[in-house]
Amino acid sequence: MAHSYCLLQRLTNAPVLIKYVNLFERYIINLGPIGVELFFVLSGFLIGGILIKIFDNTDFTFAEVRQFWVRRWFRTLPNYWLILTLNIIILVFLRGNSLDANQFTGYIFLQNFIHPDVLHVFPEGWSLSIEEWFYLTLPVIMYLSTLVIKPANKQEFLIRLFLCYLSLFLVIRIFNAFNPINGIDPDEGIRKIVVFRLDAVMYGVLAAYFNYYHRPIMDGIKKKLFIISLLGSFILYFFIVKYELAFRAQLNPFFRFVCNAFLYMIIPLIFSLSLPYAAGTKEWSNKLFMAIVKHISKISYSIYLVHFSLFIPLFINLSVKSTSIGIAQYLIYWIVVIGFSSLLYRFFEYPVMKLRDRWKTQE
Repeated sequence: MAHSYCLLQRLTNAPVLIKYVNLFERYIINLGPIGVELFFVLSGFLIGGILIKIFDNTDFTFAEVRQFWVRRWFRTLPNYWLILTLNIIILVFLRGNSLDANQFTGYIFLQNFIHPDVLHVFPEGWSLSIEEWFYLTLPVIMYLSTLVIKPANKQEFLIRLFLCYLSLFLVIRIFNAFNPINGIDPDEGIRKIVVFRLDAVMYGVLAAYFNYYHRPIMDGIKKKLFIISLLGSFILYFFIVKYELAFRAQLNPFFRFVCNAFLYMIIPLIFSLSLPYAAGTKEWSNKLFMAIVKHISKISYSIYLVHFSLFIPLFINLSVKSTSIGIAQYLIYWIVVIGFSSLLYRFFEYPVMKLRDRWKTQE
């Protein structure tokens, strides 16, 4: 959202639109960081629900963990590795940058593990790195814990384990707030760093846990939770915009400490409150609208991978002779992104997922 808005701002940089661009710039640009947090929570709710169901209905052996990883990695890694490789090729052979061994850390998601990704070969990949490390570490902790403790009550065991996992990374962030290892930049130094953000996905997992084990209770209060989530989101968004919490270090030391330690606990927690209600909503009756929504959801991962690194550089430097031409170029940008993502899904991502299903059948 924020990336495409920056492109729109560049392509429509005409006097007739400047006042509107300036008016909405500070409000729209902050939707980017907030949108990523919502993505973390949604992912935790969906994939966490799968993990909880596996854990509750099996002995959760390493075979189950391995199968979970295979399904996740067939879904995410081939497409990511393909686009990352294209980015490195473009960076080195077409833009003339030197080849650096650190550029290959992205293949194993180490580019932003502790320190910021300084090379920015695939800058938007920081969020996927957090996702992948979460789905690597949580099943391992669940599996090893069952070997040690042998839980008699899986429901109680899971909630304690989830809260311990969440608390661990909250404590790490609190310690870092006293003496930030990456400086005072909250965006590059905290928001995009794996070891400070693994709890972000867990809030969605907790929502899935309560929706799985306490469905009647959640059905009774889900509307209230949804209203609290909406109100909390508006209030939080107001403060994020007013004080630029997502991008700028706060001058007041106490306020800076609170933001560094707790802001990225509060945002996903507020979003997670809306999930039980959202999960129970029915599809819209308009078939065309739902077909579009379902198609976009299918290609959304490909859009995420290609829109910024591959296509925004192609459009951002185009000469713009008039506002109408700029708007046309922006619309063409989205047509190209959606079209390319659809082809990528149809001829690469989907066939790879079919291979995943075939591998499971032959196992």
